[in-house]
Amino acid sequence: MSSKNDLYRPAIHFSPAFGWLNDPNGLVYSEGQWHMFYQYYPMDTIWGPMHWGHAVSQNLVTWQHYPIALAPDELGNMFSGSAIVDKANTSGLFQKESEANLVAYYTASLPSSDTSLADYQTQCLAYSDDQGLNWIKYEQNPILNNPKIECFRDPKVFWFDQAKHWVMVITHGQSIGIYYSQNMIDWELSSDFGAEEGHHSNGPWECPDLFPLTAQNGVTKWIMVVGIGDGCYAPGSGTQYFIGDFDGKNFTNEAPADKVLWMDYGRDYYATQSWSNAPDNKRIAISWMSNWRYARQTETKTFRGIMTLPREFSLICNESGHYILRQSFCESVSDFFNETMPNDNVGVFRVKGKMMLEIGEEIEINLFEEDCPQFIFKRLDAKTISIINNRLYLGSDKVMEDEFPHNYTSNITNEKFENGLEIIVDKGAVELLFADGTFSMTQLYFPDKIENKIQITGSGQFSSITEDTK
Repeated sequence: MSSKNDLYRPAIHFSPAFGWLNDPNGLVYSEGQWHMFYQYYPMDTIWGPMHWGHAVSQNLVTWQHYPIALAPDELGNMFSGSAIVDKANTSGLFQKESEANLVAYYTASLPSSDTSLADYQTQCLAYSDDQGLNWIKYEQNPILNNPKIECFRDPKVFWFDQAKHWVMVITHGQSIGIYYSQNMIDWELSSDFGAEEGHHSNGPWECPDLFPLTAQNGVTKWIMVVGIGDGCYAPGSGTQYFIGDFDGKNFTNEAPADKVLWMDYGRDYYATQSWSNAPDNKRIAISWMSNWRYARQTETKTFRGIMTLPREFSLICNESGHYILRQSFCESVSDFFNETMPNDNVGVFRVKGKMMLEIGEEIEINLFEEDCPQFIFKRLDAKTISIINNRLYLGSDKVMEDEFPHNYTSNITNEKFENGLEIIVDKGAVELLFADGTFSMTQLYFPDKIENKIQITGSGQFSSITEDTK
């Protein structure tokens, strides 16, 4: 049943049934199921003592809610982390080898009795032999004590085959600690990355991820992903990434130290994590679709927080000879629009096509019949396209009035006359991929009108390949 409170509940973006959601956690594929855990507070729609929520999908679009996986204990609240399949029972925690053996790594964050002091954060694990329905916390937690670092959290664990050991990347304040282990329980620090690289602000680097991608020419690079809670290119939270090499103990950034690569140029793309053990070696990822500047005040009532649509990452070599990340929506997202989207799904639509811009030409895109277009694309010169993004706020919340509206410009290097564009809109959640997925912009909107209407105007040309607005 729909109501005014449910107006902005998305149809294909994951949201909690009730309560607060933020970072995706413990993304793991096992026995045909995509598991997604997430930061969850089930008692209210604002951030509170963190639990791990749990949902399972067969296709990354339709999700089934499962019971809460992890709840706060004497070591603290359940902050972010990761999960892996321990098929060979390397940990020795299971009765047998099995694809159903799941191990979750998480941060226990213990609030201080002195509110002026930071939480005390340690790393713990839990395990499940029944596909995540029931979890046992390791009796000797924590497995990694705090090395006198204020922000020590968000462990991401994976297997590094060349060295035959497990790797953990974890927040070390404004850098990323890299640890290794033979048995998944005892960990040693091998290196620290990032203290003088990339973008830094007042807060910590959060929710790290590290994974390999191989380009079509056979070159393999490693991608280090880092979330920054505030002070990013687009106002507030953002996600940067590095491309380089990894030898199992050290990550080396191949770009100059001051080079910043943004994974997304919108304001609502944070805490990006990829699935472990995904089939066909695909790198599938998802992000929290919000921003810490206003996440606690967004316009939904029975829940707060949604995830982006799942995306597949790939590595390409651009016109300048540099390797960059490319993003595309997962095949199951296209399948939804092509085959399964109900005819009465008002406010859910997709536009996909080719944009052609000569120097001085522009294209305006208006999604919600508002006074100004949400996106303006303009070719400034032979090598530069300007992308202007507008967002209004029509409500009455003071924080939202101050933080949510914006009008800012992203200038990108682009020498192609013709560029692919795909926009998916889901009850105000807008995801845009441009230049064949090398430019991403992800934004929340809370418009008065969510009907399936889109206006594309301007002196440039736009050729629509598909326009799904059933």
